[in-house]
Amino acid sequence: MTSKLRISAVQPVAGKHALDIEWNNGKRHTVDVTEHIKTFPVLKPLQDLKLFGKVAVGEWGFDVTWGNDLELAATTLHRLALEQSGEVMPTSDFKRWMLTNNLSLSAAAVELGFTRRTITAYSSGKALIPKHVGLACKGWEYEHKGHGENCI
Repeated sequence: MTSKLRISAVQPVAGKHALDIEWNNGKRHTVDVTEHIKTFPVLKPLQDLKLFGKVAVGEWGFDVTWGNDLELAATTLHRLALEQSGEVMPTSDFKRWMLTNNLSLSAAAVELGFTRRTITAYSSGKALIPKHVGLACKGWEYEHKGHGENCI
């Protein structure tokens, strides 16, 4: 995400823990934050849909806020938006791929043709995982599960 990307507007989605977000570049995403709220205890008050509905754009558009130090960063929301729309591979899916296939960071780097540093960034969540990497993981799995003998 570019550091200049900010939130221009936000609206809660009625009856859900989801946000309609408009970015300063004109793009829009609907972001479901249900799992995020469940994962982080500090966000537990947001389980109350009445409170959740009071969302507002934070100062300078770098986050959304509900007051009382309840906020979600624009960077977090943008990552969730891209993951949920299928534009990037979720970090959890990449880590699961490595674990399921018994691949270390170094082995995954060799298999995918990346540096170990890149794989470390992907598996730690420090870098967004491009869609083509997710597709490469699926292709690798297909090839290594005995389905790819006839592929050229």
